[in-house]
Amino acid sequence: MKPLRKSFLLPLILISAWANAQRQNTEFTKGWLLNLKLTNGAITDFSTTTPDMYTGGLLLNPQVTLVPGLLRLGANLGGAYTNKKFSGLFGPMAAFKIVSFGTKNFGTLANMHLIAEANWGTHQQQMAGGGLGFELLSLAHIGITAQRDYKLNNWWLQSFIAIRLNKQKQDTDKYAQ
Repeated sequence: MKPLRKSFLLPLILISAWANAQRQNTEFTKGWLLNLKLTNGAITDFSTTTPDMYTGGLLLNPQVTLVPGLLRLGANLGGAYTNKKFSGLFGPMAAFKIVSFGTKNFGTLANMHLIAEANWGTHQQQMAGGGLGFELLSLAHIGITAQRDYKLNNWWLQSFIAIRLNKQKQDTDKYAQ
């Protein structure tokens, strides 16, 4: 029985050492990313006299990292369905990473970041607000946002899920050649 344990111990040690060498913080790396964001929520003025309206949208969200590991700037471009009509939406956004979640030996699994955005729409929407987002394995984003529409005097309360459309650039070892 002891030789069997030893035969599994060496490959396990080698795999652990390789995984530790691959460990890195993969979120907010230098470069750009492109997300496809699906939003879902309600528009309300917090008044008891008017019912809340449903809103849903699909947006492209390109971002570029300005400060690696900390800050991304980007834009929203897409459409939303609300009040029985489709509207185009566009505007700037920023994401500021506040904490990473991961393991000691296998790198970062997710991060939590603050979101600030302003959006203008084709049906007189003029919004500004923010929210809280989570990036999962550099592949997907989930979160919630609240935006105040100063022109139409209401609030857009939304949740979102986004997937990354572009591939993450892999670092190449210049000494491996």
